[in-house]
Amino acid sequence: MMMYETERRHLIAAITDLIDWRLLDPAGGAVSMRLADGNILMSCTRLAFDRWKVSLRDFIVLAPDGAIIEQTGGLGASGTPVHLDLYRMLPRAGALVHTHAPYTLAFASLGVAVPSVTNRADTFGHIPCLHANDIMVKAQFLADPVPLDLPEGTVQRPDVAAVNLLEYRPQLEEVIAPRAGELERHGLAFTLYRHGAFTVGRHLEETVDLMLRLEETARTSLYQAQLTGGAVFPNPVYRHERQTYDDATKVTPVSSYVTGRDLI
Repeated sequence: MMMYETERRHLIAAITDLIDWRLLDPAGGAVSMRLADGNILMSCTRLAFDRWKVSLRDFIVLAPDGAIIEQTGGLGASGTPVHLDLYRMLPRAGALVHTHAPYTLAFASLGVAVPSVTNRADTFGHIPCLHANDIMVKAQFLADPVPLDLPEGTVQRPDVAAVNLLEYRPQLEEVIAPRAGELERHGLAFTLYRHGAFTVGRHLEETVDLMLRLEETARTSLYQAQLTGGAVFPNPVYRHERQTYDDATKVTPVSSYVTGRDLI
């Protein structure tokens, strides 16, 4: 009998909702949750290739360091190190959702923060984009490999792991880890350059809802630009520049918003 059957069903229900809301598709993604005993239950690699036709067996149970506790399907996806790092850095994190949702990905493709233009996105605070030149990092690693401490339970793609461990881990430590206290009040969100989005919540339902909120504000931002001829109206209270209410009438042209000034 496999471990954590109830929690596996819980994850399947969340994945079904993410698919129904067009947030999760064969482009990729991963969903995980922290279990009561501290272990991590995570969707397996290749589920996206299988069009997310997920069964109870399509999950892997990992120790906090990535060691395999129970493997009933494949290994964890290549982004497993990011999941493990976030659980380590954020003690209140109960679940993570990673998707390639299309509107959020548009901002990630430019390497800029997602603006808060809806009240449902306000609780995120700043939504940064972490940046890495993955093409260059992978090429350098393949040409001159360096030792990497790969988790046992992740798919063994060291060139991809090099991007996560050498480039994104330091940025998570610098940008996301200091915000751990915010999880006492609300969830967090960020994107990876040209890759996709992550939401972090205290439990699975919250984390799924956060991804819906994130995609909603990204979509609305792009619609704003169409309606205004290129301007986006971010919420002045939650601007990274800490603008005041007096700035509420000011707008940010898309042409200037996406010049890279919000790059990490």
